[in-house]
Amino acid sequence: MQLKALTDRVQLFPGPVNIGLVLLADDRVALIDSGLDRRQARHVLEILADYRYRLDTILVTHAHADHTGGCAFLQEATGCRILAGPREAPAIDHPLIQAIVLFGGAPLPELVTPFLVADPARATVIDEPTLHLDDLTIEVLDLPGHSIGQIGFLVDGVAFVGDALFPEPVIKRNRLLYVFDPIEHLASLQRLEAVPASVFVGGHFPPVTDRHSLIKANRKHVEQLFQFVRSLLTGPQTFERILKELLGRFQLRKSGWEYFLYRSTLNGYLSALKRRGEADCRIMDNALLWFGRTPAAPTTPASDGSTPGGKEGQP
Repeated sequence: MQLKALTDRVQLFPGPVNIGLVLLADDRVALIDSGLDRRQARHVLEILADYRYRLDTILVTHAHADHTGGCAFLQEATGCRILAGPREAPAIDHPLIQAIVLFGGAPLPELVTPFLVADPARATVIDEPTLHLDDLTIEVLDLPGHSIGQIGFLVDGVAFVGDALFPEPVIKRNRLLYVFDPIEHLASLQRLEAVPASVFVGGHFPPVTDRHSLIKANRKHVEQLFQFVRSLLTGPQTFERILKELLGRFQLRKSGWEYFLYRSTLNGYLSALKRRGEADCRIMDNALLWFGRTPAAPTTPASDGSTPGGKEGQP
């Protein structure tokens, strides 16, 4: 792992999870995300020492363990501060939250793994749309969807976008991307269209200059998944049956923590379909059943000035 210069003030540690580096005053630096684990973080710290850089701050895009796995080690070693969005900071302080979200209760031991649950660290909430680090102004980008409160950072013309974007080869290889809330994710993709950056850095792919093709590929993946999940709701279906059909469609056979990752993704899509008026659910005979709905037609004023309502579909 070697530093790669992107601009005069911004560099990158390329790796399984990219780590950004921002040059501050007096040989101090800020990192963007902290990598997979203590091993990667230790390597980063060794390289910083080679350059005689001193770690001042870690800016976190989101609290998934592959992006925060090095936070505790780096904070213990340097005393650096960790800054994160208001909906992500609690999961850095209490990382078991991630496993609880996936399982929906006290998690199974299989979910309490380093890939899902990082070591706890002390995080401070970012509550302003911009950060000022020495003479640098860093714009905070609102990018929820992949996680509940993911943010990005625009600094010196470089946009660090976490897991808001993936290249098409990664989408094809993984087949089914994890998304917490696909409605929020689509809105974040729309906002990325207008971000005034010359370089875009995601969590798991090399820097790119053309964000539009990435946005198009990610939007297509989400919309296709919406369409497929909706197509499964031909009649009342249990969640487990829908999940089995979904994984079969993408030729995925998962067990352990990966199964729960896809389970959470499907829950997000079903919830989104319900909010869009395209699905609903009922508890019948102690079972939760999902079914499709026909969205209500847009209301138009009648000739007498009244507003007739559309009729909803039936399960």
